[in-house]
Amino acid sequence: GYLPLGPRLDSWKSLQKIQLKPQFSITPASKRQFAFNAIFSQSTNLGRGKLAKIIDEQGSETDLPIFTHIAKMFSSLSNGPNYKQLKRGSYMKILLGSVFTLSPAGHNSECYRLYEAVEAGSIPVVVKSDLYITSVHRCRDALYRWYDAPILVLDSWKDLFPTVERLMNEPEALDEMQIKLRMWYDDFMRKTVTEFEDYMLESFLKDGAEKASIVWPR
Repeated sequence: GYLPLGPRLDSWKSLQKIQLKPQFSITPASKRQFAFNAIFSQSTNLGRGKLAKIIDEQGSETDLPIFTHIAKMFSSLSNGPNYKQLKRGSYMKILLGSVFTLSPAGHNSECYRLYEAVEAGSIPVVVKSDLYITSVHRCRDALYRWYDAPILVLDSWKDLFPTVERLMNEPEALDEMQIKLRMWYDDFMRKTVTEFEDYMLESFLKDGAEKASIVWPR
C-alpha cells in the first residue's frame, strides 16, 4: 500500500501548537505577508544551488515581499545549537504567512515541504523536471499522485519571479487556487487512508484464510 510522506513530525507538532491558539485561522492567500518563501539547504540537490543563485540575482531587483533562508548543508537535527536552518516553529510561521512555498527536489522530489506547505495553506511551487521525472531515477514517478494538484508548476526556476509577480496582481485567483488546493489535498489524504485501510484489511483476511487452511498435526 501507498502512504504519503506527510509533514515532518517536528513541523507538524509546531503547527498544531500554533493552531491551538484561540485566534488562529488560515489566512487567505491574498492577505499573506510574503509572496513566497525559499527555505532549503543546497547540499541535497544540484538544482537547489542553481535556484539559490537565481534568487540571489533576481531577489534584489524585485518589489515582491519574499522570505529566504538558504543553508549550505542539510541537517536533520532541527532546533539544535549548531543548526543552521530555520527553527521549526519559525519555519511553520513563515509558511503560514506565505502565498507560495518553493519546493525544489532534494534527494527525492517528494519532500516534507510539499505537505507542510499545504497544511499551512501555502501553495507549493515546483518545476516540471522535478514533478515529471522522465530519466532513470530511483525516485521516478515519486509525485505522480500530485500531477492533478492545483499547485504552481514552472517550466524552469528562471520563470519564478515573473510568474509570481503576475499572479500577485490577481488576488481573487490566488484565493481560489488556495481553496482548490485545500479541497484537493483533503480528498487526496482521505482516499489514501481508505486505500491503505482496504489494503491492510485484505492482507489480514488473506493471512487469516491461509492459516485456517493449514492442517495442523495432532
